[in-house]
Amino acid sequence: MYALSVSPRFVLGLCVVGAAALLAAGCGNKDPMAAQVVATVDGADINLRQLNEMLAKTPDITPENISHAKTEILGTLVEQQLAVNLAITNKLDRKPEVANAIEASRREILARAAMDQLAADLAPVGEEEAKRYYAEHPALYAERRIFTLQEIVLKKSTPGMDKLRAQVGTAKRMEEVAAWLKDKKVDFQTTEGTRAAEQIPMEVLTKLQRFKDGQMGLIEGRDAYTVVRLVSSIAQPIAASKILPAITAFLSNQHAAATIKQAKLDMKKNAKLEYFGEFVGGEAAFKAGRKALVQSEADEEAQINARAKAEATIVEQGIKGL
Repeated sequence: MYALSVSPRFVLGLCVVGAAALLAAGCGNKDPMAAQVVATVDGADINLRQLNEMLAKTPDITPENISHAKTEILGTLVEQQLAVNLAITNKLDRKPEVANAIEASRREILARAAMDQLAADLAPVGEEEAKRYYAEHPALYAERRIFTLQEIVLKKSTPGMDKLRAQVGTAKRMEEVAAWLKDKKVDFQTTEGTRAAEQIPMEVLTKLQRFKDGQMGLIEGRDAYTVVRLVSSIAQPIAASKILPAITAFLSNQHAAATIKQAKLDMKKNAKLEYFGEFVGGEAAFKAGRKALVQSEADEEAQINARAKAEATIVEQGIKGL
């Protein structure tokens, strides 16, 4: 007999790892590999499916070392099963925290399987769709460029964008814009560097693509305003023949994400949902409360910044008067 010392944390890990196998067995798994037993531990089977799943997750497997790797993995599975057997003997699987972990893992596995099935049922992305996406996004592919940029980034909540846009339109250098913003006591950050088209947010790239070398402008992005000066750019297109497989994979993932999102919305709409305690009112009430809290925090931050700027102005004026 083995005298093993098993901590509750270790047992939790083992039970969560084993939940997938338990779920498969409970659902009447017909996998032929699950019937191919490669070892037994005090009557508990270890099958070929378990071994192959761990083998697939093991890096750097080659034809030369695969036999050794399988032996090592089987040894790990045997040690794991010994610990699981001990946990069950000691009735640790009945402890609340262990039982809760098993149930949480079961729920996660079932939910993920349902979403994976929705994605698997989608029609595959065709070549024509991939080619159309390529043609509709020339900035990423056929007209792709490498940009060297100077940027001044401002928060989306920054007021007075019309005045800034006019200032950018007359300025000759980025330093002039930065000096103007400092004079107006506007918070901003400066960055510079070289980035490929795919490293730039699409809503910014579509506007930046129209810039010529040396041009400067104000671009509104999803999360910020950016004063951009295109220092230089190099054309580096990508041929359709090289990128179509990647586009196909991207579109497949995009379709799957959209399908899963819509399925969740439909399920919520058709389900009978009830909320209790602090959650009375459901998601709408919770989101409204969260939005009010975020707005309150933003208002408080704005007030603090306004006071700080006012105090800085008073100090500056006092120094000038000396």
